Amino acid sequence: MLLNTINKTKFDIYRVLHELSKTNPLFCSELEFQFYLAWKIKEIYQEDFHICIEYPLKNYAGKNRNIDLLLIDKCGGYIPIELKYKTSKFEYSWNGFDYKLKDQSANDLTKYGHLKDISRIEYFKETENKFLVGYVITITNQSRTWQKVLNPAQTDYEFSLEDEIKIYKGIKKWQKCVSGYNEEKNPPITLKNDYVVYWKDF
Repeated sequence: MLLNTINKTKFDIYRVLHELSKTNPLFCSELEFQFYLAWKIKEIYQEDFHICIEYPLKNYAGKNRNIDLLLIDKCGGYIPIELKYKTSKFEYSWNGFDYKLKDQSANDLTKYGHLKDISRIEYFKETENKFLVGYVITITNQSRTWQKVLNPAQTDYEFSLEDEIKIYKGIKKWQKCVSGYNEEKNPPITLKNDYVVYWKDF
């Protein structure tokens, strides 16, 4: 998901992900995804960008939280990238390695987390005047993540991420649920811009 380009940049996230999918079609974890994405960016762009991993984002929602990757170009411009790697159970052997992905369930939290990452990039944009463009990337085999939520009473209705949906700015919150867990642990998200979701095969 592309977040409000301010200035033109030579960085092409789609090219990077396409090339990464050739060498690393699977990852054991989000940490491994983060590592190899940074590696691929360095491989393609060489010295065009300095890459920071876990760049500190201070005072977001009253807390300190790190941006997964931050690229800094030669003019000092910032490109923050937030990542999610959420899995259903899957086993596959590739390139001499046996991948055994766990079922992380909590598909509603996958969708919530994607929108939360957008709000973090928006905050970064507001607080860093050298912001160029930001990205939020979720790789998942949880098919419900990209399926349309049809029932307005479903708890994660406002976090729906089906392909080509337009997410409008404003407050996004859980529908009323009996346990109240999500309402307490994962508070409403406020987005300041509209966005369109596009899913692509990885």
